[in-house]
Amino acid sequence: MLPCSGERSLQDHVGNSTSTMAVVARPETATSLVSGLQLRQYPIEAIEKYAVSRTPSVNVSPQNDRADRYQAVILGAGVSGLCMGRALLAAGITSFVIIEKSKGIGGTWWDNAYPGAECDVPAHLYSYSFYQNPDWSQTYAPQSEIQKYLARFAEKFDLLPRIRFNTVLTEARFDSQRGLWRLQLAKGEYLSCNFFICSAGPLSEPRYPDIPGIDTFKGHLFHSARWDHHYPFEGKRVAVIGTAASAVQLIPCIAPLVANLYVCQRSPAWIIPRINHGYVSWIKTLFRFKLFARVHRFLLYLIHELNRLAFNPGSVMAKLASKLAEMHLRRLVPDKRLREALRPDYPFGCKRVLLSNNYYPALMRSNVELVTSLVARIDSSGIMTSDGQRRKVDAIVCATGFDIRHTLSSMPVAGLNGYTLGEAWGEEPEAYRGVTVAGFPNFFILLGPNTGQGHTSAILFIEVQVNYALQCIQELIKREKRFLTVNPDAMNRYNEELQKKLVASVWSAGCRSWYKTESGKIIGIYPGFSFQYIRELRRPNFQDYFIR
Repeated sequence: MLPCSGERSLQDHVGNSTSTMAVVARPETATSLVSGLQLRQYPIEAIEKYAVSRTPSVNVSPQNDRADRYQAVILGAGVSGLCMGRALLAAGITSFVIIEKSKGIGGTWWDNAYPGAECDVPAHLYSYSFYQNPDWSQTYAPQSEIQKYLARFAEKFDLLPRIRFNTVLTEARFDSQRGLWRLQLAKGEYLSCNFFICSAGPLSEPRYPDIPGIDTFKGHLFHSARWDHHYPFEGKRVAVIGTAASAVQLIPCIAPLVANLYVCQRSPAWIIPRINHGYVSWIKTLFRFKLFARVHRFLLYLIHELNRLAFNPGSVMAKLASKLAEMHLRRLVPDKRLREALRPDYPFGCKRVLLSNNYYPALMRSNVELVTSLVARIDSSGIMTSDGQRRKVDAIVCATGFDIRHTLSSMPVAGLNGYTLGEAWGEEPEAYRGVTVAGFPNFFILLGPNTGQGHTSAILFIEVQVNYALQCIQELIKREKRFLTVNPDAMNRYNEELQKKLVASVWSAGCRSWYKTESGKIIGIYPGFSFQYIRELRRPNFQDYFIR
């Protein structure tokens, strides 16, 4: 189940003044302590150095001088990258390119083509507000339909000629002397641009399990996000490591094919019914009427906003949701011992809530075994669990999610004075309103840190982030300036308030999830409703930015 709610995210959210910030904050004010979580200090000295003297921080090589020049470069041709491209064109900004490492459109919807892949948000909500699709086949759209929808979007808004497929970014550096980003590509090419928009998203880098011996396995091993459609599962012994979003979708599809299926569970998930139905032709006809489509989408939006109340610990909605999940478990799993192994021991919502009607029945099959002991080691022909048991397998499927912490920080993205995102973030990514990062001028992240949602569509967040980034770009062009970067104090204040809300939330209730870092800091979730985030990003507060 792909997180259409944007928990990604990796997985994953002001005022109206337009005056320029002229006073640089002192270094000692940029560090705050919130409930034991240290918010790191950002390179104020580098910002101050640029603001005062405009000394160059990056040496520009002759190769870089021959770079293809654009006003903007967008990284990624997924949902957010395409939305950004359309917004630039609508604003009259035509000098841009979208670089995409895959050979097709869709981002996560191109990569995640495993059997049973579907969105976990209704399709009429998981679509652009300005480009509705009346022809969805069912409530929760399958991966192939979403990918085709995005391809049609790119064609309709004339984005295809602006996309460079099979193009990998290896380095991005900001040249403060010229106010340009210098990008190096894997093929040896160079690009330069005034604005660099990262829309790679949190679901772009598969995370493999850190299990001793995984490299020694001589069978077939692959990640669910890199599905091998040519592998014959019939009659094979297969282990699936992980029981989260993608696993609960693919396991029911391969269970009838294999001889033995070992489902390796670290901790169970809360699972609720998936109310899915197909759309007949006359319903699709109704969706062609704009008023009907808008009212339907708005009702879906309201329902999903109400779902956010289920993540308030102790609330009536949380109790009702827990009871619904328990009833679902009891109805589909009559075996008491198996039921106990599938019952979470943490509050509803602490980890991602899943929707499935066929995962529990798949576990009831005679050829399927739920393995609750941790996989301690992998050897050349099987898996060894912590209870000492060894199971021979022909294939291992890693349904272990994505590396949301290192998607960008592992790639050399250097801002002022060569300061990299890896140095700025370490293991704990953070940004101002999830979009901009102190010390990284003219750099915008879509679906950045703390912008995931467990209750609604990620596209609601994407559209407002795109509009926010566009307003920043337009403001800089209007003022005829070259430099915009968020004040470190403003970013730290924002994250301080965010963490105050998060440390008291259900997401810090003690479970282990991809929402958190090893230290316990929550980096994947926005704690409020989507309408709150939309209101926060409606207009940039340029008093929170240095503009030079």
